[in-house]
Amino acid sequence: MSAAMGGWLLIALGIVLAFTGKRLIWLAVGITGFGLGWLLTLTLLPNVEPLARFLVGAIVGVAVAMVALKGLPILGMAMGAVLVGLFGMTLANQWFDGNTFLRLIGFAIGAAIGYYIVKASIDWGISLVTALGGGVLVWNGLLEISHDLPTWLPLTAGIATLVAGFIAQRSSKSSGDSGTVATS
Repeated sequence: MSAAMGGWLLIALGIVLAFTGKRLIWLAVGITGFGLGWLLTLTLLPNVEPLARFLVGAIVGVAVAMVALKGLPILGMAMGAVLVGLFGMTLANQWFDGNTFLRLIGFAIGAAIGYYIVKASIDWGISLVTALGGGVLVWNGLLEISHDLPTWLPLTAGIATLVAGFIAQRSSKSSGDSGTVATS
């Protein structure tokens, strides 16, 4: 698998994640796990082959999706922590030229923020963090495809995915949403 193919995969998963939200929580959690495995492998082992990143992402994604099927209450907050953490890691990568330590600090700060966003409001919080996470995967996917893109293009695509996903999730909100996560 080439880096460009991995980038397209991140973009596709990002779009699905941004628009899924609570409707298919197990899928959103699985995509979150995949993104976590992929991007942490990229951070900690930057020279590893894209196929290895894919395998790590797939293993982590399947594992957390299986946990999501059990309906653990903390899962929504953990997903918020991971998705906003990935956003913090991506921002740190852009601002600090790929410094691994600062990327991990960015992840930790974002994770704390994401946890409290979802804890404050599970309904709005999951909509927001899944849309944000989808935008982050699109942003990183475009960076994987080509490092020659103007810096504004991946960021703009990520923001557009975030906004469109959040609006779509909130406008399609119905009283019969399935797959919601309890927080108690």
